[in-house]
Amino acid sequence: MSVSANEIKKLCDSWCQAAQQPGGGIAIGGQSEQYRLLRNNIQFHDLDFEQLVAAISGLTKVLLLPGLNTIVDQDHFGLWSWCSEVVLFRETNFFEHNEHEIRKLFETCSRASLAHCRKPILNHEEWRKQTEIEQQLPHHAKYFLQESSLTLAYLGFPLLESISKKICQLYVGMDGVVKTPFQVPSKTGGTREYDPNGKWNQKQCSSLRDLLFLIYSHLADNHLKAALTEFRAHISSLDNSEDPFDIVYKWRNQSLHGTTSFQTIGGTLLNLSLIMCLHQLEDRYDELKNKVLDQCRWNAQHQHKSPWSFYPPY
Repeated sequence: MSVSANEIKKLCDSWCQAAQQPGGGIAIGGQSEQYRLLRNNIQFHDLDFEQLVAAISGLTKVLLLPGLNTIVDQDHFGLWSWCSEVVLFRETNFFEHNEHEIRKLFETCSRASLAHCRKPILNHEEWRKQTEIEQQLPHHAKYFLQESSLTLAYLGFPLLESISKKICQLYVGMDGVVKTPFQVPSKTGGTREYDPNGKWNQKQCSSLRDLLFLIYSHLADNHLKAALTEFRAHISSLDNSEDPFDIVYKWRNQSLHGTTSFQTIGGTLLNLSLIMCLHQLEDRYDELKNKVLDQCRWNAQHQHKSPWSFYPPY
């Protein structure tokens, strides 16, 4: 099925309108499920770059709802598995040799996002087999698996920070040491200056908020900036008390210090990382997509799923 980026976003917006009730509740059923992307024969491996970014933006709205409620669907599993396959594909070379730890963190976040992915059950026999498999899991593995959303929520912050620093590498090192002077808006309405030759508190950038502002204000091209603007608009629709990047930073600090556990935000953090990763591959995406698809088809033909396989999600 051939759809435009706007049609993908419209389907996601229609789902949100159908699922969210006037009193603030959520009702999921035939009225809302008719707008799911997979149910409309939209396959993520068929999408071009613009369509894929539209799917990430649209499914972010579907994922995180008012009250920080989250609804994960097969659409999200398909999206996360395809994007992970592309970013981690051997010929993509997104991560440098010295970025092995970031790559492993990306892999772990992807696995956590897909931990609850199950092939849709068509009959009682399939349900019985799936139940038997789950009962054979080791005791601790089974209960750790149940908390995969919490794992993703906590690991999503260092992943987002690492991806941000990778994009900002001409300005900030992985250790946070400032290389090139830059300014970002301060929370009070002024500016905050970073300078490798400045005062001691200007030589180090340890703020995820400021890294996001650096990307948004100075490094993002028009396409990435548009995608980040959509992300910011969605966060503002959920909480307009502060700038969206300040809200993400607040989530991180409160989670880091154990004052609040935002178990529902992991997928949203992963989506933000994916937006930034994929925009670094925009010029190569069509070529990479074809190569990734060839690899996936070879795996399917030989009934082989390697430890590095992410797509399809089951």
